[in-house]
Amino acid sequence: MAPFNSVSDRRAFLKFLAASPLLAAAGLTPRWFDQVLGAPVAAQAQDAYVIKSVREALNIFDFEAAAKAKLSVPHFIEFDLGVFNDETLRANRDAFTKYQIKMRRLLGITTVDQSVQIFGVKWDAPIFLCPVGRITALNPEGNLAVARAAKAKNTLEIMSGAQQLEQVNALRGEPVWIGVQGGAPAETLLKRLEAAGCPALVWAIDGVGGGNQIGARAVQRAGVANLERKDDPRCNACHQNEGRITLSDRMSDVIGALGSLKGEAANQVSWSDVKRVRGMTRMKLVLKGIVTREDAQIAVQNGVDAVIVSNHGGHEDAGGRGTLECLPEVVAGVAGRIPVLIDSGFRSGADVYKALALGAAAVGVGRAYAWGLASFGQDGVETVIELLRRELQVAMAQTGATSIAKITRATLIARN
Repeated sequence: MAPFNSVSDRRAFLKFLAASPLLAAAGLTPRWFDQVLGAPVAAQAQDAYVIKSVREALNIFDFEAAAKAKLSVPHFIEFDLGVFNDETLRANRDAFTKYQIKMRRLLGITTVDQSVQIFGVKWDAPIFLCPVGRITALNPEGNLAVARAAKAKNTLEIMSGAQQLEQVNALRGEPVWIGVQGGAPAETLLKRLEAAGCPALVWAIDGVGGGNQIGARAVQRAGVANLERKDDPRCNACHQNEGRITLSDRMSDVIGALGSLKGEAANQVSWSDVKRVRGMTRMKLVLKGIVTREDAQIAVQNGVDAVIVSNHGGHEDAGGRGTLECLPEVVAGVAGRIPVLIDSGFRSGADVYKALALGAAAVGVGRAYAWGLASFGQDGVETVIELLRRELQVAMAQTGATSIAKITRATLIARN
């Protein structure tokens, strides 16, 4: 028997599937497979194959490998690291294995409608792009490339900070949502965002309290003194605009938020700050980082317009819970009064489907599109969006959900 080659054989198998009437019913035509697979790929000895173009990508993890191959070690670790011992990072992915999807047969579905409305605006799919900081470390165009991709795919985009705000808004032809994190945003920033027409402020509160990002130690072990490399022209290009990221910065995160090791009082924020910010702006206020029923209820009481169930992709939160595990109690806490969105760890359309079935209004991706951006710029981001939508389309067609509203909890089976 000839040796099995996982990369080339899986591509050959997908080409065989392209002729299936079942996949055609879900909208996956032979032409689409040709576009995705591109020219025949040379046989590889293992799954470590690094794609050379977006057309070769079979799933989101293909972009992870491509980004890792392209980025410097410090930059890849900066965007991939977790906190403490990566418990939360792993829990985000493990949570998806706790639910199975009930797939039906012979339903005769030929089209599905993925469109959703959030705050009265219609988007083509319930998938949004999360804010990613220091994004020019991934691609020199940074938010501009992301904005073009989001516009091309009519996808909700939450931009980190306001550094390229006017350029991004002009490029999109509409104002973008803005994400901030940490302490309460200043009134001057709120006024600037309002003047630019930003419809929503997304305040990430999951980093309040500090963390211990172990990736910094990995950089140190790799013999890299700083996350900024003065001898690397790529670093000169991005850090000139976005500031230095030193090893000591990363290792002091846990101290910076909690005070010194001598136990000095921390400069924290509280629900009174949320209430104060709510009273200072006409923008929709979205709290990112809500993971409990109790906090979801308090958010509603303080006039928050939506919440995002998030642990920053395991980048900040050391709770060891996956966001999919947290989602049902947050949905119960808001009791239909405000939208519940979710992010952290989503890598496939099946992942997205499970969150929608558990009550999420939309699902955000961060690392997934960051890998696409690092690998192939705008084309990479667009292809990540396309892959997630195609995979969600298949799950919807095979569960009988012709629209997002018809995705229900009854289509999931919880593992014992």
